[in-house]
Amino acid sequence: MTAADYAWAIRNHALGLNFCLTFARGVGPDEVISRLGGADPVSVVSAQVARGGSEAVREWIDENGGSHPTGLDYVAVTRVGDWAMIVEDNGFLCTGDAAVRELSSAGEMVSFYYNENTTPRFFWAIDGQQVVWFDPAFPQDRYGSDPGRLDAILVELGFVLDEDEEEFDDAYDEAYKERTLALMERITGVRWDADLLASATFRCAGVGRRAVTEPWYAEVREELAAYAEDPREWFSRDVDPWRGRGVTDPRVKALGAAGMRLYDEDRELALAIAHAPADLIERMTTWAWERPFRLAGIPDEPWLTRIRERLRRAGTVTPADGRLVAERLDAYLRTALPVWQRDDPRQRTNAVGALLMPWNAQRPADNLCWMFAKAEGAGGGTWPEMFADLRRDFPDLRDIVIPPPPPAPVERAAVRRKREARERREAEGARRGLERTWGGRIPTDERLLEPEVQARTLGLVGHDRDIVDRIAEAGPQTQRRMAVWAARYCCTRSGLIAHDWVEAAVTALERGDPPPPWFVDFDAAFARWANVPREIISRRVTVSFGHQERPAIDPEIRAIHAVVMARDDDPLIAAMDGVRNAVELDAPGEALAAFRAAFNLR
Repeated sequence: MTAADYAWAIRNHALGLNFCLTFARGVGPDEVISRLGGADPVSVVSAQVARGGSEAVREWIDENGGSHPTGLDYVAVTRVGDWAMIVEDNGFLCTGDAAVRELSSAGEMVSFYYNENTTPRFFWAIDGQQVVWFDPAFPQDRYGSDPGRLDAILVELGFVLDEDEEEFDDAYDEAYKERTLALMERITGVRWDADLLASATFRCAGVGRRAVTEPWYAEVREELAAYAEDPREWFSRDVDPWRGRGVTDPRVKALGAAGMRLYDEDRELALAIAHAPADLIERMTTWAWERPFRLAGIPDEPWLTRIRERLRRAGTVTPADGRLVAERLDAYLRTALPVWQRDDPRQRTNAVGALLMPWNAQRPADNLCWMFAKAEGAGGGTWPEMFADLRRDFPDLRDIVIPPPPPAPVERAAVRRKREARERREAEGARRGLERTWGGRIPTDERLLEPEVQARTLGLVGHDRDIVDRIAEAGPQTQRRMAVWAARYCCTRSGLIAHDWVEAAVTALERGDPPPPWFVDFDAAFARWANVPREIISRRVTVSFGHQERPAIDPEIRAIHAVVMARDDDPLIAAMDGVRNAVELDAPGEALAAFRAAFNLR
């Protein structure tokens, strides 16, 4: 055994980045835990998974949701021959005098502690007495009841013990960690490798002086048991977006992030896809990928089949093939994409690039859901349109038997407390955030909290919090009149009303007539005002952070926007958006006074 035999363990952080590895002879895993002050250990397979359990014992939650540090150490112990192998992830309990006495009092123990920020330590103890201990990075100074007892082995393993030797070099020993692990094997005769770490069953527990007498120790043990049942679920449970949808079925969760949108929009189809056979998933994925090409009139060309098969095998396409797809789809994308995308070459490039991403064969249902999103982004139609056609082209979807969802796992008390405490913190944080957003007074009208309404309203809060409630309390007809008033006010204040074509548009709005052709939407009105062809209009987005000054908006732009938004399908949105633009146009106080007078809002 040499240092090189354990190089893999250090290189791969097999015991963690910072660790303490200990071997104790003559005691079993459960007895080790008992001697260290723990009880009722939990079984976990593999060292990597067992190390992660330390997170579960760091804190406990009381019935009021308060979080308290446990102060516990955490050990994972397995049996290897006559020795107990003890792994501490970023711990050092077994380096303490009390632990040394407990674990070696009737036998022998050897331990190596390493932390990148502190001094490493190796020691060998027999019958409760430390025979040899030293810093393995600088082994020239050794201590203990018999400090020279291991010298021959140390020299054989490459440790330099004598500073006077000619071969001694002040250079740092890069391999001292590997040498120390090899030294441990020389002493114990225990050889361990990656396979042992991956397959061994570790007994795990939080330990500490008088730990088991604490009333909360059972709660901590429950939390550790919940971790052991499903480590991945334990780590993700606080951020699992499926949990809020009441989904526990792993096959539904396998639909992935895009599958959540599918589940929200068409739950019946989502469940059918989640339980569909693999060959059907494959055919539907091909169908979704080809959809933009079918709509573009190029579904059967040989070059397309070649590219699709390469992507299906998780391969990448050549730059030449990428350019070919972009060229063949470009004319279609110029008509099929939304107005704000079709004239932007970067948007068209992004749409094509999404279609040319390799398929994820390891997660077929997730891959299919992402393919719906990619097809939609490349002119494949809306999701409802796609789903209607999917059901038409794959009638066997109707024959899929959807089993009842598995029962929700029984929630342990410790897990429940942690969940409830987190939910209370989140709810309180959200409430405080809303209070700040709404000037200290959260609306009682739920409509004002809808994202689209809120986005059009918050600009008014800082000017006149009361006016927001007054607009919301008005009926739809009054709200529509408010929006129309704001449109004329903005056009008048900006001077835009002097143009006959603007006066005609505002008059049509006030009469309830359809808009004239030059005011059917914002782009048409902007092109008329700027005297440019509509086709050359492009958009630029500016984002402000922190205390940066908000970009100024030309009064004429606000006026055009106010006239267009006054016809919004939702009278509340039309009114809020219009009045906000009127207030932010140039003189907030004058606008608010005029608005209140116009609608008798004293």
